[in-house]
Amino acid sequence: MKAFQLSLPGPTEYDPEVLQALYQPNLPHYGDIWMEIYEQILSRLKQVYQTDGTVYVIPSSGSGALDAVFCSLGPKRGLILHNGTFGDRIATIAGRHLAHRTIIEKAPGEPLPLEEIERTLNEDDYDLLAVVHGETSTGMMNPLDDLAALCRQKDLLFIVDAISSFGGVPLAVDAQGIDFCISASQKALGCLPGLATVSISQKGWDAMPPEDEIHSWYLNLRTWAYYEKAWGDWHPYPITLPVHLFYVLDKALELILQEGLEARWQRHQQVAEQLYQDLEALGISLFIEDKSYRLPTVTAGVLPEGFSSEGLQKFLREHYGIMVAGGVGPLRKSVFRIGHMGYSAQPWLVNRVVSAIRDYLHTK
Repeated sequence: MKAFQLSLPGPTEYDPEVLQALYQPNLPHYGDIWMEIYEQILSRLKQVYQTDGTVYVIPSSGSGALDAVFCSLGPKRGLILHNGTFGDRIATIAGRHLAHRTIIEKAPGEPLPLEEIERTLNEDDYDLLAVVHGETSTGMMNPLDDLAALCRQKDLLFIVDAISSFGGVPLAVDAQGIDFCISASQKALGCLPGLATVSISQKGWDAMPPEDEIHSWYLNLRTWAYYEKAWGDWHPYPITLPVHLFYVLDKALELILQEGLEARWQRHQQVAEQLYQDLEALGISLFIEDKSYRLPTVTAGVLPEGFSSEGLQKFLREHYGIMVAGGVGPLRKSVFRIGHMGYSAQPWLVNRVVSAIRDYLHTK
């Protein structure tokens, strides 16, 4: 099969060392040898999350971890912020589990007004607030600090979908007061798909009902906590783990920490800013106009009149072996998206994309 450069919003290109980690010996997902590896993964994950709380790696997509969080919280009252396709997904998942759900919905790419959020919180009683940090569908980054301050003021649980930001954008779970932070392996962590990660604060644990009152077993964080305690010395999780995916995650986390979080965040920002300049020089409009809201891991662009997202994707794939994404949800045909996260956030890879786009624009 032909190899492609994946300049997608996920999955992404992988560091060769990450792929090489697949070729390690097979091991059972339990026992002394495996426990050393597993505990090392959790330790590294805590460093990247910047938390002293609990972290789990759950075999699933990022959406699976979101489902686990809301399922584990039970029938609470939540305010969900939605300004894109994945904000809509949080709202959908929350609606399956919460006793009451209020949604503040804005158009894709429109900022979430703090005044309206505060006013809504003052009008009713809520237990939690949830938001997407990096909205993959638009390339928008929703600021967290003011929302975190509101959650502290109102004593709310703060739930953050960091699936497209974690590992590529400044994020400090404990310092920012995030009670549940969800991510996935195939984005800025630079790992293969198949693993979700979640961090949980003590406040988050205190808000959960007992294990047998949560209407799931697998997507039940108290189930994971039970096995962590009951089988902690040899098998501290309720299921069989995909050992080789964990090998790969371990290597990806090792590389992140070797690079250094600050250096990694700066690399993503620099690559993103160069891409913005290059696209605008080609006459391409950026979907997120306000620079302060742009996500340093994903960029959505609008092509000049006469060109299409589908045509661009086909041209890049057939002539350059490069994959970029179209829009998703209501923006499916109106934008294209470039992922520049993890290993993909390198100037030479992004420059190839820009050169290919330039050639596409010369076809007419």
